Amino acid sequence: MGAYHRPEDLDRVLRLLAARAVAPLAGGTDLFPADAARNAWGEPALDTPEGADLLDLSGLSVLRRIEDTGDRVEIGALVTWTDALDAPLPPWFDAVRQAAREVGGMQIQNRGTLAGNLCNASPAA
Repeated sequence: MGAYHRPEDLDRVLRLLAARAVAPLAGGTDLFPADAARNAWGEPALDTPEGADLLDLSGLSVLRRIEDTGDRVEIGALVTWTDALDAPLPPWFDAVRQAAREVGGMQIQNRGTLAGNLCNASPAA
């Protein structure tokens, strides 16, 4: 990996994404194990350019929120499984709560994000 960036505002994140090759990091529960992994063809498991900078998103509190607007529920990209368990979600989110209890151990639930699991699409998640 290249340089490490931990911006605290979304504008800086967008500028970094536009300017260079970066590997976004939220919870990191899949990124770090996959960094050393190889697929069946011997290629790196991560689809990240060699030497890409690491873009740590954990400083963006605006992305770690769950908000019920009345007609929809917005779940930020940094919301962890524990956040989902603790949030006052409407009853139609019971499946999300159930999934949150089943994903990994407490450490994974505290670091892993719902969005990261959706993006990674790991069968283990």
